[in-house]
Amino acid sequence: MGTKAKIITTMVVFLFVMIITIGACAPEVYLPVLYEAQSFTLNNQDGQEVKLSDFRGEVVILSFIYTRCPDVCGELNYRLQSVWEQLKQELRQGVVLISVSFDSYDTPEVLKQYDELYNVPGWQFLTGTEEQIQQVTTDYGVAYEREADEWEIGHSIVIVLIDRNGMVRKSYGNPYFPEKDMIRELEYLLNQ
Repeated sequence: MGTKAKIITTMVVFLFVMIITIGACAPEVYLPVLYEAQSFTLNNQDGQEVKLSDFRGEVVILSFIYTRCPDVCGELNYRLQSVWEQLKQELRQGVVLISVSFDSYDTPEVLKQYDELYNVPGWQFLTGTEEQIQQVTTDYGVAYEREADEWEIGHSIVIVLIDRNGMVRKSYGNPYFPEKDMIRELEYLLNQ
């Protein structure tokens, strides 16, 4: 074998080893059990009573929004829709998106119209009495406060991943979470 052939062979072997090494270095997903998800019962966009426990056996992405939000809530929902769309078709059926509104303006009728903006089958947009919403937001660490103009609400961002057994496995506090990371985490939970 000539010198040129040896160099090419060495380069091919080196590239092959690098590709395998880089692939093996991808961080493995591990999501510890943080705590048991707090149960709640609210009404969805169809006026039906929905319990968090109705979704045992499925992975839940729980978020908190309001429909008149002028910025982050809509973007957050489009990002969650994008995550759902990027999941493999066979995994999608094991994921349920639930968004709880903390605005009394968001009646089931308003939430029904809002639901039509997103193309995710089974997405639950929930509302309830002021007391119910206060309890759920407290249980999940969501802070919100109505601004002086009375329709705008300042609020924190909370997105929670709940496994098939009703255990909280991850909480995000940023609407600009890395979608690829959430997809890998959902795949991890769905394959357990």
